[in-house]
Amino acid sequence: MKLLIVDDEMFAVQGIMDGVNWEELSFDAVLKAYSYTQAIEAFQGSFIDVLLCDIEMPDGSGLELVNYVNQHSPGTQCVILSCHDEFDFARQAVSLNCLDYVLKPVRYDVLTGILKNAAAAAEERSHRTKMENLGRQYVDSVAQKNRSGADAAGIVMDYIASHLDEELSVKQLSALAFVSPDHLTRVFKKKYGKSIPDMILERRMALAGELLKEGSMSIAAVSGSVGYSNYSYFSEQFKKVYGMTPRDYQKNHTK
Repeated sequence: MKLLIVDDEMFAVQGIMDGVNWEELSFDAVLKAYSYTQAIEAFQGSFIDVLLCDIEMPDGSGLELVNYVNQHSPGTQCVILSCHDEFDFARQAVSLNCLDYVLKPVRYDVLTGILKNAAAAAEERSHRTKMENLGRQYVDSVAQKNRSGADAAGIVMDYIASHLDEELSVKQLSALAFVSPDHLTRVFKKKYGKSIPDMILERRMALAGELLKEGSMSIAAVSGSVGYSNYSYFSEQFKKVYGMTPRDYQKNHTK
């Protein structure tokens, strides 16, 4: 994780370097820039997780720098450190989605806490971005399979098998396979000889039976693991399939 400190006064940057408790922070590298131009060069050279910058610089303001960052490095968390307490500056910083606006002079222990919060926010945003990218990759891969001739029923069957603990509906599954609910219902029944709800029930009960045999989980935990938040409903469905309650089934198979 990288931090970039931008201030045209070298002694101010050095004061931050000497005063902040870096052992409390998770930065792998701390970069320094003394002008708007140098800061832009730093962003062009590598990804910056957190930016700490002054407002007044000879060749461009800190607010202009934040605006550049928003356009070219939206994953960066920005903190303004300034001696100006004018409301207009603070308002502009808020409009640019700055994480914080800190007035000089600031105690270094306070600044350490602010940088810690910024690092945590940057890490959270990075994680969220990765999850969103993975989600898009999954959707793209499913779409590609469909375009290359893979059948929607097989895609849905694979998804059901690995998501038995989640709420599943024909509408949701058809969207994943990029087909209409009616089309999915027809091709699924043709390929597997049963409806989607019946297949979901069969797979959930098969997994529930195996988990109950192991005996390491409570019945309530088993219920949640196969997608049932309502224990009574789970017990009712289980009895329809196995002819006995989950408790009796577990007793019979763990003796």
